[in-house]
Amino acid sequence: MDELTQEQWEEDQQAEHEATVAQWQQHEEAMTTNKRDFLNELVKANHLDVNEDIFKMSMGGKQVAFITRTGIEKIQYNNHIRVTFQIESVSKDFAVVKARALMPKPDDDGIVYQDEGDWIEMETYGSAWHGQGGNSMNNYVAEMAEKRALARVVLKLCGAYKFGVYGEEEADDFKRKT
Repeated sequence: MDELTQEQWEEDQQAEHEATVAQWQQHEEAMTTNKRDFLNELVKANHLDVNEDIFKMSMGGKQVAFITRTGIEKIQYNNHIRVTFQIESVSKDFAVVKARALMPKPDDDGIVYQDEGDWIEMETYGSAWHGQGGNSMNNYVAEMAEKRALARVVLKLCGAYKFGVYGEEEADDFKRKT
């Protein structure tokens, strides 16, 4: 490359970088800034019932929020999230399930067109191990792995993990005491 072309390329790269940074700053400003605001928006936007779909537990001196199975299903439905599952490993006492999810990106006005536009894609795994030292008190490990994978992929898509919000099926240790 000659110097003029190299210089132009560097200017283009800098302009592209600055535009990306500006876009992310706008996105971050539009996002909620703390856990309470995020939960309030999640409840409002997905018509969650705080008495049925969310519970909190103290863990390590912090309040950790958990979304119940019904809450996960409401979030999935309200955000048009399509999920497929694939068994990665299964045996009598252990299972791993991969969840792949697609969620349509809303347009600039916040309107979602399921058959048009870009889709956000996410993959994650859920596992369950029944037995001493395992993470499941239930012996139906494939079903537990599927529930965990669903909760994880839905909550990752809506940004809940960055605020410390998890699914009820994350681990039996986190189960709400009834």
